[in-house]
Amino acid sequence: MLTLALGLGLVADIFFYARRLDGVATPIFSMLVLFALTGISWLEQRPAGPNRWLILLVLNFALWPALRTEPLLVFLDLLALAGVWLALAVGFRSDALYLLPLQRVAKRAIATLFDLILAPLTLVVRQLSQVAWPGLRLQRLFPVLRGLLLALPVLLVFAALLSAADQIFATYLAQILTLQLPFPPEVMFQHSVFILFVACLVAGIILTALADGMQATPSLPAEGDTERLDRAGLMQLRFLGNTEALTILFLVNLLFAVFMLVQAAYLFGGLDTLAQSGLTYAEYARRGFFELLLVAFLTLGMLCFLAVTTRDESHVRRMLFRLANVLLVLLVLGILASAFQRMWLYELAYGFTRLRIYTHSFMILLAVIFLLFSVALVLIRPRIFVLGTVAAMLVYLTILNVVSPDTIIVRENIARYQADPSSLTLRGAGSVAVRATPMVDLDYLLSLSPDAMPALAQALPTFASPERAQLAQELAEYEQRLEVEYRLAGWQGWNVGRLRALLALRALDLAP
Repeated sequence: MLTLALGLGLVADIFFYARRLDGVATPIFSMLVLFALTGISWLEQRPAGPNRWLILLVLNFALWPALRTEPLLVFLDLLALAGVWLALAVGFRSDALYLLPLQRVAKRAIATLFDLILAPLTLVVRQLSQVAWPGLRLQRLFPVLRGLLLALPVLLVFAALLSAADQIFATYLAQILTLQLPFPPEVMFQHSVFILFVACLVAGIILTALADGMQATPSLPAEGDTERLDRAGLMQLRFLGNTEALTILFLVNLLFAVFMLVQAAYLFGGLDTLAQSGLTYAEYARRGFFELLLVAFLTLGMLCFLAVTTRDESHVRRMLFRLANVLLVLLVLGILASAFQRMWLYELAYGFTRLRIYTHSFMILLAVIFLLFSVALVLIRPRIFVLGTVAAMLVYLTILNVVSPDTIIVRENIARYQADPSSLTLRGAGSVAVRATPMVDLDYLLSLSPDAMPALAQALPTFASPERAQLAQELAEYEQRLEVEYRLAGWQGWNVGRLRALLALRALDLAP
């Protein structure tokens, strides 16, 4: 297994050292590690348990970096891939993760993070200690190694003195000590560290995945009892009484209700009400959007804290507590709707950007998380909230990969330009007709990833002659940069998004 892990470390060095991760090498390497894991499991005649569906998630998020080039999206895909690998290492041979207590899964995940490094090192030391020559074990060489270390400074001092005493001896010694390697020693060191690090991670994943997994208790209690926030472990955290919690919830509900009454006119009035208020789009959106988003985050944290720390003193108070929580969730959904409307008005005026796309869509995910919290609280099943949130985040990321944010930005902003061509601005090229609220900025569109280029190339014929000529020149320069990038990436960096962009730009015949 250690030899296999070292081989995969060498493969990783060929695939990834000083190279991009948004290429075909990422899914290929993930599949090689999966083959190693499942192969050893098959040789042991102990296949994966009920969590084998995690393998499909690994393949899903390993594939997207070979299809998309947008930097933030690729980063999120790689982050999700690392999380799914961790989950696979935790649950490869355990019972179904959704049947296990949440605390045990969390502790196992934290322990696995350390085991990924410590377990391979422990195994290496154990194996080396058992290496034996005829009648000699490695432990017996330790005194010799200590003697060599102690002799080293003595040898250096005497060699320096003898070299100073005899020039011919110094010349021979310099020739012996000077290694004429075909590559710089620091490069060899960097590659060696990279190979050993990846090999250690791969070995750690295999070791922890093939270890005996977590098992559910032989006789599970009723799900309602099991799901009550892992009662045995968390009852000691319930230091807050119902009265205190209800007071907090009542006052926060009152504050949010007053805020929503004020926001109702803007939420349903749209652009007309905004114009009557005398506020500009930027003033309305920027002054409140991120504050409202922060309010939603803090509220979710407060609700989770109260759910964990509040005691169940009576049936009536427990019902009031749940009702107050649900009411607060509804008010927060209204606040999110207000923030959503603010961003929508801002996008209507200024068009789409990556930040606006991600924050706008993330609000939908946040609303789903609040709904999951309400359901989990009413049914007293926190597993619905935890597992549902993880599933919602993975689905959200998959949808982002499918729709491609950069492609949406180009299509929507170009559609606004086609509705009002006078709104075009191309600052970098010193173009014409700049309005106070431009609906499309071609400089920004040209700064996007190759994922956006097919849509931009498709829209080129729709522009007027002066702007079309300028955009064609910019696209030709983009094609040249992409050609160089494509060659430097090598086969390891082969990416569908870059290939589609290159083919779309070549089809335009932009060469002068």
